[in-house]
Amino acid sequence: MSKGDRLPIRTLLGHGAAAGVIKLASASLTFLLFVAAAVVTDERQFGLFSTAYAGASLVSFFSIVGQHAVVMRFWPQYAGVGDIASANGVMARAIRLTIFGLSVSTLLVLVVGMPSVEGVPEWRPLVFATATLTFALGWSEFTACALRARGNLFGGLSPRDITWRVVTIVAFAISGLFAASLSAVAATMLAAGLLLLCVLPQTVVLLRDTRREPRGPLTKPQEAEFKAVTLSLWGVTALPPALAQASTLLVAAILGPEAAGGIFVADRIMRLAVLALNGINQALAPQISGTFHRGEREHVQRLTGFAAIGGFALALAMFIVFVLFGRPILAIFDPAYATGTLHGVLIILGLGALIGTACGPTELTMQLTGLQKELFRTLIAVNTLGLAAMAGLTLSLGPIGAALGMAGTMAVWCVTGAATTRRRIGIDPSIFGFFAGQDAAAVRLILKGRS
Repeated sequence: MSKGDRLPIRTLLGHGAAAGVIKLASASLTFLLFVAAAVVTDERQFGLFSTAYAGASLVSFFSIVGQHAVVMRFWPQYAGVGDIASANGVMARAIRLTIFGLSVSTLLVLVVGMPSVEGVPEWRPLVFATATLTFALGWSEFTACALRARGNLFGGLSPRDITWRVVTIVAFAISGLFAASLSAVAATMLAAGLLLLCVLPQTVVLLRDTRREPRGPLTKPQEAEFKAVTLSLWGVTALPPALAQASTLLVAAILGPEAAGGIFVADRIMRLAVLALNGINQALAPQISGTFHRGEREHVQRLTGFAAIGGFALALAMFIVFVLFGRPILAIFDPAYATGTLHGVLIILGLGALIGTACGPTELTMQLTGLQKELFRTLIAVNTLGLAAMAGLTLSLGPIGAALGMAGTMAVWCVTGAATTRRRIGIDPSIFGFFAGQDAAAVRLILKGRS
């Protein structure tokens, strides 16, 4: 990716919108996938399947050793200055580390889960299925990011976000026609096997191109930077989803499973507000890395400013929907959730998301511009204090307190991250960065001329 390959803002916004649609479709299909699994399994087997899926997801966050973020950082950086040999050297090293991390994680799942559990005769086969799903989820995440780093946005996102979910839903539906009930082991293995098949074309393309294209060893400075960045990126990419799981478990431990279920549903609905920014980030990541490391900071400021204003605008629209129609939306999951308390929880979580999107692509910008250590420290400090505050608020205020803790943690870390980015590299990834930039000034001049 040379300077001439820098994508225009309009093209990036189009790609971001398309990626947002893919992410929205992925969220909808994930919901349908679990509905299909619930239909073809009984209550006990679905519980086991959900546990296996959650466990595999949690382990997969750590299993790829942050290499999905490493390739997003370094491939555009080296390819952007025409150093394809170094870019492929990083990719080859990342592939080896990913396979090593996945192999170790899969073996650990097998070893830790080897002792049988009383009352669960299918425990050991389920552990094997969970290990297989762990490998599949981790590898699919890496291949998706590797192809996105090389500029293949839709080829990176579609196989897992769309194709796998559709194929698995259809497979569950077909299995329901031939069997009265599907076991958790069968459902988990079916999901894992289909995921590996769906990302097989990605795997072939990635391995083929990495092998065919020029590839050279990294220089001593490049190797040192790779090692230094890997550990931090591993932490900052694995911690947020793991801490989200910890928040849910903490609420369940304090309030019980019924209250935790309602908060879990409200949290998943809230995530619709950040889908737009997440989608824009999919298209933005290689551009931020490539242009920043070529010294084009003004362009990075434009990219992050547009991402912030676009993500915030759609989050604001979703927040208004939550305020006006929150109860009917909650009732879709269960009529028992359509209460004033859970509606308040949804609104509070929506406010946290609104503040978070106003800060723009802070996490992504810090990952790709060399601020991963600052990001790691911020995540550790804010989330440690946030979990403690959430526990106290939950004990004193119940579900509303839990929502205040979750939303407050999100808001504080995003504001802190945006301030750190502005102070350290002179780039403001928030909506204020857009309003202070040339694009907003041009918009104001156009509007003034029309008035």
